[in-house]
Amino acid sequence: MPRSLRRLPLAVALPLALLAACGDAPPGDAPTSALVVVSPHPDDESILAAETIHRLAAEPRRLVRVVYVSGGDRATVPGDCNGIPEAEKTERIVALREDETRAAWDVMAPGRDVPIAFVRGPDMGLVASSRLVDGRREDVLTPAGQGALERAVAAASDVPATVRSAIVITASLYDAHPDHRTAYHAARRAAESLARDRGVAVRLWSWIVHDEIRQPDPPICCAGDVHWPAPGPRTDLAALVDTSERPRPPAPDLVEDVPSGSAIRSDALSRHVSQVVGWPPLCMPVYVPAFYDRWIEKIEEPFYEELF
Repeated sequence: MPRSLRRLPLAVALPLALLAACGDAPPGDAPTSALVVVSPHPDDESILAAETIHRLAAEPRRLVRVVYVSGGDRATVPGDCNGIPEAEKTERIVALREDETRAAWDVMAPGRDVPIAFVRGPDMGLVASSRLVDGRREDVLTPAGQGALERAVAAASDVPATVRSAIVITASLYDAHPDHRTAYHAARRAAESLARDRGVAVRLWSWIVHDEIRQPDPPICCAGDVHWPAPGPRTDLAALVDTSERPRPPAPDLVEDVPSGSAIRSDALSRHVSQVVGWPPLCMPVYVPAFYDRWIEKIEEPFYEELF
């Protein structure tokens, strides 16, 4: 027993001596690693990384935590819908998409009770203005967007002290959708906080769901859906649009080969019924019918990797 503990009562000194002998080793059932998913909207988690999430979540000592930045409440036709007032329609869409999300997580992390934080930031209301600088967008957030980002950072960085390493999965800085870029910034800030304040070794993995294209006037969201992903099972970076305003983004640093992943991704995405086939009771159409079909075909999940 260390000399400094010898003068303490045995009931106090013995546990302290055992703790000192073990160093920083956590209890046997405490998580030492974490998977943190910061998804822009319900369904993006399955599009981005369903099979990778499924593989990582299968490790029983890996903590799994999920954050959704926006509720996706604008996935509908604006205006009157079957006599439902607009405010009520929004509430019902958010509730529906959250229920679909829980069902998707039953596919990706079967048998696990995954904590899910729904931040419920306004869909397409997180970014006030944006400009392209050297092929990347610089965003100015709305007050609601700033609040959603801060809540997402707090939820994403809330992991036990026993965690020593983490993988954070999110959408890319190169994504055309402003909500997706906001999710990236939230994920990056959480990664920086975990690394700086807690000494956690963090790997941040991000990828593009919506490609950037030359926008019409007035601009529309996510027109890049028709460009990416390209048909076929593998990543085709050439499918991403290359313009002088927004040069083609770099090749991914990491490509997860998931030949059996299409089954997991298909099953997980099928739980997001309102997005894949629409939901007429709330006037929720499928804007690009082939979009989910193309993602389901993929047998690779590419990521940009950043280390902290």
